[in-house]
Order: sequence, then C-alpha cells, then structure tokens
Amino acid sequence: MNTPHGVWLDDLTRQEAVSRFGGDAVAVVPVASGGPDVPHLPLKTATVIARALGQKLLERLAVVVATVVEAEPLPRRDTPGHLLAARLDGLRSLGARRIAILDMAPSGAAPFDITGDVLLLRICDRSDAEDFFTSCMMALDPRSVRMPLLPAGSRSEAFDGERGMAAEVEAVAGALVSKWPDLVSR
Repeated sequence: MNTPHGVWLDDLTRQEAVSRFGGDAVAVVPVASGGPDVPHLPLKTATVIARALGQKLLERLAVVVATVVEAEPLPRRDTPGHLLAARLDGLRSLGARRIAILDMAPSGAAPFDITGDVLLLRICDRSDAEDFFTSCMMALDPRSVRMPLLPAGSRSEAFDGERGMAAEVEAVAGALVSKWPDLVSR
C-alpha cells in the first residue's frame, strides 16, 4: 500500500490546515466542470474521476487536495465561477498561497476566469473524451456504466482508464513540480 505524501483538506482540522499552508503546502482544487453527455455514463462521472485523480495526486506529492467543486449540474452558467471563487477565498483564509485548479472541462470549453496567482491546469481535455471517461468509469465504478447503452465499436476498457488516469496524474505532477520545485523534496 502506498503511503500518501499529501492529504485531503477535509481530513484536517482547521489548525492542521493553517499549519500546512503556513509551511507553503500547495492546495489543489479539482473542478468537475465537464464530462461527456452520453446515455451510458451517470451524472457523477466527472466528480468520480476528479476525486480519483485527486487521490492519485496526493499519493504522489505533498499537496493538500480540497473537495471536488461540482460545477456541471448547476443551472446558471456563472454559478460555477462563484463556487470556485468562494473555495479559493476559503483556502486563502486558511493561509494557502500556492493554489492549483484541476479543471475537468471538456475540450474547447472556456476556462474559468481566475484572478491572482493560481495555476489553472486543464485535465481530461482530449479529443477522445467519451472513450476516456468511459474507460475511467469502467476502472473506478464499473457497475455504474450502462453497458447495454455503450455505442457499438466502443474501445473503452478499464485498463485504458487506469493508464489514462496515470498519464493525467503524471502530467499534473510535472506541471506542479515545474511551478513549485520544492514539491519534489516534501
């Protein structure tokens, strides 16, 4: 079993969070703002994958991962931005100075309007999004995939989901270490 290097924010007490951010911990905010609208995947798809990517990231780096901002099912277009701004304000009130957003927006979607020194990383931004999301869900929660509704000729497989998520985490970890090189030694 891997010993995590990082931690979920909601597992910390307020004092522990303040202490970590006082030590320059990087806060990571996964945002489930997208996912393919297909009949064989549940609405929770982007959230499940964002949470899994957050877990894999904290197993690799000494980061503090906030709970997933679920922006997809919201009725007003500006609401996700307000939710994210509130989450960033909350992290800053705990002392977070180094913040990264992992946005699971579909390919071509407009990014959030983020102010300040926040690193915005687009993840799962790919041309094969439907196969990727399906493969990830086959790996993470196979019973939730409506297999009879899967399109004929689909190449989605659980193994591809695991491999794809590993590649996403590798890219995100590389971007975080590039921005904050001291993450390697934590």
